[in-house]
Amino acid sequence: MIRKENIMKKIFLIPLMFLTFLSLTACSPTDDDLIVPETPEQPENPGNGNSDDNDPEEPTDPIPGGNGRYLVLFTSRSGNTERVANEIRDQLDCDILEVEPETAFETDYNAMLERARDELNAIQHGNFPAVKTSMEDFDSYDLVFVGYPIWYGSMATTMQSFLHNHSSKLEGKRIALFATSGGSGISSSAREAEALCPNSEILDQTLLLTSSSLSQMESRIATWLEEIGAHQEEPETPDQSSLSMAITVGDRTITATMEDNAAARDLLSRLPMEVTLNDYNNTTEKIFYPDPELELEGVTQGCAPVPGDITIYVPWGNLAIFCKNWSSSNDLVRIGHIDGNGIEALNVPGDISVRLEKR
Repeated sequence: MIRKENIMKKIFLIPLMFLTFLSLTACSPTDDDLIVPETPEQPENPGNGNSDDNDPEEPTDPIPGGNGRYLVLFTSRSGNTERVANEIRDQLDCDILEVEPETAFETDYNAMLERARDELNAIQHGNFPAVKTSMEDFDSYDLVFVGYPIWYGSMATTMQSFLHNHSSKLEGKRIALFATSGGSGISSSAREAEALCPNSEILDQTLLLTSSSLSQMESRIATWLEEIGAHQEEPETPDQSSLSMAITVGDRTITATMEDNAAARDLLSRLPMEVTLNDYNNTTEKIFYPDPELELEGVTQGCAPVPGDITIYVPWGNLAIFCKNWSSSNDLVRIGHIDGNGIEALNVPGDISVRLEKR
């Protein structure tokens, strides 16, 4: 009877042990959950929740891009989140900044997992691990991207510390979250972001790339950026109409197309104006002296003027409209040209009064 009872106990213990094993494995991240381990090393002093203690003394400058409207913040150990961050940067041509822990990451996988658990537990008690990355402000950015790996279902601790430290500076800012994971979802980390930055606007549209979708990174990012309305700025092209000037001589109005340089734009910014064009060198030029002299920074000097050219003679600072061909001179700056045969209206003896206006 005793032997039968012992057999029954063993049979009962087998499923119990199996359930215990399942519960333990469910509580720790697999390699896939981290894609590649991205857990920072436990600092000697994990901090006490005071952002002033965790902020470095000197702010870190982002790597600038051509598009100053967006900033990509990311933390990454293995490089997967960094790959995603760099692809976002490339598609938007924007600024980027890596958020780094105060103490360098460990390479040992088990030590990394232990540190992740310790730091996540410390954060739950208000103690945020120190980071060495800081930003002066985010004033110039319309949208801030925040990227991180997911550890044990949570946002990586390095990024949690950064958001905690910069919560007040991120007030009113729009934040777009992206994350990498082997299988865990992003919803829990999104709630953490909302708690860390309660006065920021955390966008509902998030991007999660898992180990199975990382190969589709470029297309997934492009679709996501379109959904949230983020796009690379188109290079500015000069508005040709803004570079056009009207010259009224008596009852005739002629036009001129101006160069896209500092001197031409300076002249256009002063219009309208009425001036007297003085005849110079037997109707070779019609000249007047802008006061103050036109801006010449960055302009290209040197030209061989032809009839209709509008120039600046640098040594004297006068504007000269050529009615005849003249020899090449490095002291001349071409700032425009009278359209068509309009120069005929100025190619007359003596001084003439004209009105200059933007078209």
